[in-house]
Amino acid sequence: MATPEQVREALARKLSGPESEGGEISLDVLEVTVPSVFPDLLVKVWVGVSGQIWDVSLDYQGQQASLVSGDLNEETLSYLGLLVRTHLFEWWHTRETEKFSARIGRRLS
Repeated sequence: MATPEQVREALARKLSGPESEGGEISLDVLEVTVPSVFPDLLVKVWVGVSGQIWDVSLDYQGQQASLVSGDLNEETLSYLGLLVRTHLFEWWHTRETEKFSARIGRRLS
């Protein structure tokens, strides 16, 4: 099983920097931490978007958490990076209308 530090380093390489969603909005991943990998995978991300900085916590369980239970190969890391990016964009678009989304993100500035 990968350690939290190994997962953090690997995800930081995959996620760091800005990514646009069709040019409409750009999320800039500033920092990634991984407090836990077992039994749940917890990923905390500092995101810069629209001049604001947010702290977003993503909690993965079951099959999604098991992605880091073996070797961190490139295919698994690419999928996990895509999964996290997708969830960050979903969070951004629903943070003001969905209670769950509102709970996972906290504005820092």
